[in-house]
Amino acid sequence: MAELIPPDLTILDRVALSWFLLAWLGYGLAIHVVPWNGSITARMNDVRRAWMRTMLGRDNRITDASLIGHTVHSATFFASTTMVALAALLGMLGAFDRSVAALDALAFTAKTSRMLAETKLQLLVLVFAHTFLKLSWALRQLNYCLALLGAAPLKPDEVARDSLAQPIADVLCLAIRSFNAGIRGYLFALAVLAWLLGPAAFILATTGMVLMLLWRQFGSATAVAIRHSHAALVGVRPASQAAHRSGAHSAAGANGLGRAVAMRMQP
Repeated sequence: MAELIPPDLTILDRVALSWFLLAWLGYGLAIHVVPWNGSITARMNDVRRAWMRTMLGRDNRITDASLIGHTVHSATFFASTTMVALAALLGMLGAFDRSVAALDALAFTAKTSRMLAETKLQLLVLVFAHTFLKLSWALRQLNYCLALLGAAPLKPDEVARDSLAQPIADVLCLAIRSFNAGIRGYLFALAVLAWLLGPAAFILATTGMVLMLLWRQFGSATAVAIRHSHAALVGVRPASQAAHRSGAHSAAGANGLGRAVAMRMQP
């Protein structure tokens, strides 16, 4: 087993690799398992449930199928692109002597042994293989969602609408979850490329990707817009608006009570 570890794999390289694996595989798990009510992912899950409930009340569902079809096309494009990237990387592994010579000729790359350079390339292959699996599973789930959408009855009653909308929305949310994991694979592949510059650059690139993803989820202008759209579509008011209305109602009640007391005190 020790023979598989490159001899020049330093402590900093091991820390960088461990941090990358934790960030790459743990981010998706954390954003979906932990109840982040303010994230784009959590709010969009609610919006999709509202969408499926509205869809069941329509006679014509061509628009709904077309919207899901656009996501199918996007997932197909990225899955095809991932296969091309995998083929290119496997070609580099097949002619790795020339690849190592080309990397060593670059002035900005860290000079490493052939074994460590091959490990970096193998990690990149692993990331893209995982990305392809996620995208292909997203395609399957989207097709299942289209089948559920096509089989749904026209304008069911209120109870049946709620019971049908939830599982269809769940399948759609799981499909989008797999699709998002595939897109994140491309982002983390860029972090792996930074390892060619050295372990410090690898750590910084991984940290930068995590911070960028967190900013997109919670602090971006898109997150703010979705937060307000979520309040309008799902029927949940933002906390600031709820507090404002609660304060307004309290003030109105206090004013009304004051007027009643004043009228009783009049002779």
